[in-house]
Amino acid sequence: MNASISFREVIPKNLGSVEWIEVNINTGTQITLQDIKTFEKSGGYCFKSVGNVQTRNRFIYWRTYQDVLELSDVSLDVSLLRNHLRLRFTDSAVLNVSLTEEAHQINLLVVTVSSVHRFVFPIKSDGDEPGIGDGLQPQSIFCDVNDKAINPMTFCVDGFGTSPNNLPHVAASFVSHIEDECFAYFAVAYPTKLMLHVMNCATGNTTSQEVKESHLMPRFLSNLKGALIGRTEAQEAAVSMAFSQIDDEIYLLVLYRSNELRLWSVDTVQPISSINCTAQAVMASQGPQNNVIRKIDEETFCIFISLDIGAQFIGVSIVPNPGDANGRATLLLQHTVPAPKMDMADFDATSSHIWVLWSNAEGDFNVSAYFLCADESIRWVSAALEPPPDRYCLQIEQGVDPREAYCSFIFHPGRFDRNVIAKALYMFRRVNMQFDVKQLSMAMLKEQVCQAVEEEIQNELKEIVVSDEEYTEIATRLWDRFYSGCEQYHVKFSEPTGLAVLPSMDAVCIVRRQSFALLRPCEMLEHLMLIGEHTDASLLAPYCHNDSTAAIGFIELMKVVTHLEKLLSEDIKMELDKKLYQQESAYDVVKRMLLETSEEGDDNNIYAMDPLLIKQMKQYMQDVPNIELAINMLLDVLSMVNEESESQLPNYSQSMRYLLPTGALFGSEYGLSVLAETVKQIAMIRFSVSRNLFILQCISFGEIGSEKESLIRNLNYLNSYFALVWIAETPISLNAPAGFEASVQRLTMAQLFDGYTRPFSSNARGLGIGQTTLLSLFLQSKGLFSALSMLLKTSPNSDAADSLSLRENLLQLVGFINQMLWPDAPNYVFPEWLFGTCHHIIIQDYVRILSRWCKRKSHSRRFMLAVSLLDSGEPHKAVFLFEEAASGVLHEPFLFEHVLKHTPLYSRLQGLDEMDQTTEDRMQATVHYYLKVIQLFVQHSALDYIIQLANMAMNMLLPNDPQLPMFQSIIFNNHLQLGHYEEAYHALVHNADTSRRKDCLRQLVIELFQNKGLDMLIEFPYVGLQDEFENIVESRARSISIEHNEVYNFLYAFHVNKGNMRKAATVMYEQAMRLQVDNDSPNALQKRCSALLVCINCIHLVDQRYRWIAKPAIGDERVPMDQDPEDQVNGQQVVVLELEDIQRELLLAEALREFTSHRDDAVSYDQAGAEELSHLLATSGLYTAALKLSRGYDFSVLPIFECLTAACIMATEDKTTDAWSWLQKNDLADLAHRNNAADMAWALLQKLVVDNELDASTLIRKSVVNRLLTLNAFIPQWLYDSYKLANSRELLQLFVKHNRLIEAADLACEMISAMLGAGSEYFDFEHSVNVKNPQLAFPINTIDLLLHCLRENSKEHIDYEMARVQLEEEVSRYIKTVKRTTEDKMKLAILQNRENRQQQQLLNR
Repeated sequence: MNASISFREVIPKNLGSVEWIEVNINTGTQITLQDIKTFEKSGGYCFKSVGNVQTRNRFIYWRTYQDVLELSDVSLDVSLLRNHLRLRFTDSAVLNVSLTEEAHQINLLVVTVSSVHRFVFPIKSDGDEPGIGDGLQPQSIFCDVNDKAINPMTFCVDGFGTSPNNLPHVAASFVSHIEDECFAYFAVAYPTKLMLHVMNCATGNTTSQEVKESHLMPRFLSNLKGALIGRTEAQEAAVSMAFSQIDDEIYLLVLYRSNELRLWSVDTVQPISSINCTAQAVMASQGPQNNVIRKIDEETFCIFISLDIGAQFIGVSIVPNPGDANGRATLLLQHTVPAPKMDMADFDATSSHIWVLWSNAEGDFNVSAYFLCADESIRWVSAALEPPPDRYCLQIEQGVDPREAYCSFIFHPGRFDRNVIAKALYMFRRVNMQFDVKQLSMAMLKEQVCQAVEEEIQNELKEIVVSDEEYTEIATRLWDRFYSGCEQYHVKFSEPTGLAVLPSMDAVCIVRRQSFALLRPCEMLEHLMLIGEHTDASLLAPYCHNDSTAAIGFIELMKVVTHLEKLLSEDIKMELDKKLYQQESAYDVVKRMLLETSEEGDDNNIYAMDPLLIKQMKQYMQDVPNIELAINMLLDVLSMVNEESESQLPNYSQSMRYLLPTGALFGSEYGLSVLAETVKQIAMIRFSVSRNLFILQCISFGEIGSEKESLIRNLNYLNSYFALVWIAETPISLNAPAGFEASVQRLTMAQLFDGYTRPFSSNARGLGIGQTTLLSLFLQSKGLFSALSMLLKTSPNSDAADSLSLRENLLQLVGFINQMLWPDAPNYVFPEWLFGTCHHIIIQDYVRILSRWCKRKSHSRRFMLAVSLLDSGEPHKAVFLFEEAASGVLHEPFLFEHVLKHTPLYSRLQGLDEMDQTTEDRMQATVHYYLKVIQLFVQHSALDYIIQLANMAMNMLLPNDPQLPMFQSIIFNNHLQLGHYEEAYHALVHNADTSRRKDCLRQLVIELFQNKGLDMLIEFPYVGLQDEFENIVESRARSISIEHNEVYNFLYAFHVNKGNMRKAATVMYEQAMRLQVDNDSPNALQKRCSALLVCINCIHLVDQRYRWIAKPAIGDERVPMDQDPEDQVNGQQVVVLELEDIQRELLLAEALREFTSHRDDAVSYDQAGAEELSHLLATSGLYTAALKLSRGYDFSVLPIFECLTAACIMATEDKTTDAWSWLQKNDLADLAHRNNAADMAWALLQKLVVDNELDASTLIRKSVVNRLLTLNAFIPQWLYDSYKLANSRELLQLFVKHNRLIEAADLACEMISAMLGAGSEYFDFEHSVNVKNPQLAFPINTIDLLLHCLRENSKEHIDYEMARVQLEEEVSRYIKTVKRTTEDKMKLAILQNRENRQQQQLLNR
């Protein structure tokens, strides 16, 4: 180690609240603490980490106050559980604490004013199972300690010195192993004696004896001797002691008030050697401070002696006495080191250093180290302690709420501990009300503070009305009062109480009242800026290429930089920081400060630099030798990235060697905090150096400065270090931001987040903190592992890497961390991690800070910012940033990895130079980039911007590029989702790929059908796509259930709109078919009828030659194989339907509809034929419907009339039957209303007979009469008369057939009379029997049969006899008439024949 390098304190900050394990130990003392005057003491012990990673970078620090001993087990690598132990020795002040380590345990020896104690804490080694606590967290050695774990046999109560005036004041303790036996030694010094207690560690038995010289003279003579030589009992009192073990011999080294150092043998309890520590200053008397012994090793000790002429450190060794035959040891004074004129608070020593904690009259503390080396001059090297928070940094700008400003400053991560704020809150409230700080998070504590201050403000205002300015003034004053309380308690709790060297870690621990700190070596720039001591050229020559001349100029330049730091006002520093944050050019800001000073001379301008200062700095810069070389040397030192670091990218697989099951190197909350604080300290110092150098350059170079390469380079460093300081100080929540999981899921889906280190999954113990810094969170999640992998690259040898001390590890890791944070660094570790946190405000702020000046990785940062803005709901900003970032896909590794990683292009282009990349490669990379971006926008449903991005991509592609149709399809899909149907149609029409065009058309059709945009579907021209469109719509119509299918109606409308009536008719017929086959809904028949009606209407509008349609043959409709080929379409058999076929189907459908509306069981007859259905209709009383169906299908209507006739008879004869129920089912529109249902029925029958009977036909009447006669009913007169006029002979035959003899006889008589000329107009005779008329057909067989029947029945009833007689008379009369007429006709014929012959003869003559 270089003796001239100074040290700097690092305080772990922003830690979780301390949870103490409280143990009370009853010492049996009868005195009170008021009788005892003790001082706070502290110290530490470092574990021996040889071969044990559990104890690597691990130590224990302790402090005492009155009867309380607090111990903390701290590891920089592992976060330990239950690592704070508080032992309270009841009313017994603690005098001495010592810690020693054995193979598997730690021995704690404690001496109080009334007892001695030994505690044993086991250590877990690598082979042991680690202590498991919450979340697999390792346990401390104190984890299992409690009241029951304290064995009463491990301490004994000292019976000596219980009087308040005779209490011990100094003690020492030691553990020794001799021949497999363990003993604990305790030396306790009283005002008048020295007691030695030896405890057997196995049994706990303790023996006590007084340590004193063996006197051969009486005690009074001994006192007389002391009086003669000037030594009193007070000077014989021990002031400090220490044990030593050399070759199984135990020694006790005692420093007396007389400055005599005496070596005692513990075995013989006799003095062996003594020296006077003030032999070189015999005239000096005791100084105001206590003399102290510190053990360096078993043979070497360092003693602090306070004299009135000054204090000094004396090195003493225990060496063998060559003049002693028994080989007893003796004391040898090695060296003397004068001490500075300050009060020594505590010190510790090693073989190479003396570390001292000093204090002055003002209460300020300082630490310095003395380097012991024979080859160099002895010198004191100071250490820079951390100052309290700078109140000047807390400035409230106009318009800022004081509450917001003070809360932001007070609750900034790591600025004030929770206990400090809680104490300040108690004091501010002035009430004796406390709460458990451990259960109070920072957010809750902040709420309590705000509430308390607001209550105080309201108490002052009460009911007074004040202006806004007065309210702000009162609020500022009260918040400042609360901040003052925080500041006071922070100073009090941060006061150092001691220090301890940690040899295994090569570190120094400063123990404070409520915390601890570590000393680390300063960087060279820190040493020059903070200490400024021992700045010779030999120290800095290695940094200046071993050029002593350059080193001298460099030192002089740094002196100017340091001097300017002291002279610059805080206002100027803060103004420059603010302008840098606001992205103003530092050059413009500094030049403005200089111009305002030189031109205006305004003393009130706090941001203007003093002209004398400017003149002075300019002169200093001129006095620096080799100024340009010195500036370049300083810039080289300021540079964080060099050529070697270009290749030092993190390798996580190598860093896994440092990962333990329970932690990593510097992986605990303490280690991470130390790393973060060190990075912050170095960044702030370097920022100050760069800022001051930049101001000096602007002063020296003047107007030509902007063109200086060194100034431009330093300006870049200034901005870079400002970014590092911003990262180190920016607060960030430890809790995941709102929507974090959703954001990570989106990034993972887009393959932009691999989930290697989730940023918010670190230490569970930090949950109560609420906030940390951006740098700390980065180190917790990813930064530390990345730095470790870089460390392993520089130290590939495993043993060499493990042997690095904490100082070397710390500074190297800090260097690697700074390289990862450096904006111009080649790696993307920090930006990529920050991108994965999804803290969009911080991401946007980070990119904004770097955007103006940092050109490297600019495209990647734009991409990250765009993703952040998109996730924040600002796609309109993100889309332009994505466009700007597109050109960096092949140039920046971040975009190359995340965009092309899973594409074939990645493996082909990986490792290629930009010169080897072809235009096609760039085009493909651009395509993949925009597809990745579009995928992000799809996840956010930002459809408008997807169209915009697709257009951007298309503008960069050639017209024949094969990827062009893909983007055209993307545009179409997003227009479709947005409801821009016209734009979507135009997009699909212009798509270069035919298959994609058809797919897009299908999507458009489906979307418009779902959104009822049928009018637009009809209006589109479908140039070149009409057939495809029709096929798509037809397929959709056939794929959708017919129950709610509107597609057929649309197709009909489309074809009608195009004027294609045959296709329209085909569509409606297909709909009717599907309604018949696939639908069972109640209104299906109605729809079917409507469809058939529309179909018929369309066919009527077609030319006569084309009034037909074709349908596929189904089932029984299939025709033989020798069918006409014209009736096959695409190899499928079809049936040709003409208009009449469709009309018949309509009749059947209407009949079925009518039947269904009146029958509940109509479903079972839906497959019935037309004839069967007509019969079913007739049996259901639907006679008019049945007749209509029969007429359409040309089958007999006689059964219908027979059924109707029977119904009429039933209505007439059975009065209980409600004939109106079936009458209303028929068409009665043309019938006059009758009150009697039977009359109405007969009227219906009459109408139907008249309407349906064909001319010259009596089939219906015959059927009706036959049914009437069968049912033995009378024939209505209208039917009787009508039948006589149509076919009386047939009527007569029916009468005879049905044995209606009387009626038949009457009809026969009337008929014969009509034949003879009496009433022939009432019969179907065209003429009567006459000489001039042709012969009439006489129903002789029927009348003969009638006469026979009458003759047979005349015996039983006279009516038949009378009818027979009358009929026979009429027949006889008819026969006579016919004979006479026949004779007359014959005569007339002869006469006419004679006349004709005569005329012929005359003609022949």
